[in-house]
Amino acid sequence: MINSTHTRHLIRESLTSLYRRKVSGSVAVVIMGSSLLMLALFTLVTLNLDRVLQEVRAGIDLTVFVEDSIHIEELARLRGDLLATDGVQSVQYIDREQALERFRLDLEDDAILLDALTENPLPASYEVKIDPTAHDADRIADVARGFEAYPGVEEVVTQGDWVQRLDRATGIFLAVDLVIGLLVFVSALFVISNTVRLTIEESAASVEIMKLVGASNWFIRGPYVLSGALQGAAAGAFAMGILLVAYHFLQLSIGGMLFFAPGQMLGFVVLSTLLGAGGSMLALRRHLRI
Repeated sequence: MINSTHTRHLIRESLTSLYRRKVSGSVAVVIMGSSLLMLALFTLVTLNLDRVLQEVRAGIDLTVFVEDSIHIEELARLRGDLLATDGVQSVQYIDREQALERFRLDLEDDAILLDALTENPLPASYEVKIDPTAHDADRIADVARGFEAYPGVEEVVTQGDWVQRLDRATGIFLAVDLVIGLLVFVSALFVISNTVRLTIEESAASVEIMKLVGASNWFIRGPYVLSGALQGAAAGAFAMGILLVAYHFLQLSIGGMLFFAPGQMLGFVVLSTLLGAGGSMLALRRHLRI
């Protein structure tokens, strides 16, 4: 059972160990912090990119062009069926005059060319707003196919290729995130375990004496594990601090960027602490054999 004496010994020995190897310990913190910084940075970039992708997705809709000869009853029924379709958020009717006016605005200085037209060539249409949660390429294609043969419908235009590209881009970034996370995890364990291993080798005589006098394994392990945890916490705080400073500078020129919430920042430091403790346990198991 851990009592106050063991606790004081644990804290004293951990702090003493860190002080004795402050140079190597600082190097380990910087190296581990750099690895964690890469993970946090790429995660933050992915979060901001995902937000941009979601905004782009929200602008990808469906346009249903109707024939000039469509009856008003068919037009109303088409609107009702579109609104009743799963995944459809809203439907807006654009008559021929509105379509021509929009086209004129899009042409800007070249809009004068439209004055040569003797009649309006643009059809009326329904602009269908798809719910962002339903922005799936297959889903949009299903909706389009369902209305292509609808009475009075001339053409259904989708941007399914863009949706597919966005889906692929999102998948790629998630996969890269996972790979980087694994690399950082392994490198952090490697740095901490090797630092602790060197410390153990430096104090091998003290460890042997403690074993001879009957000290338990956890009594011997404790200071090393705590030292590794403190190093991990320092590395996580170091990485998050650098990222926070960089974020504030970037905000001056690039507004609207996402950053980690306070709880997420704390969770990152806790994760770094666990990595430090895990690296220490790995070194103790492999090299100390206690």
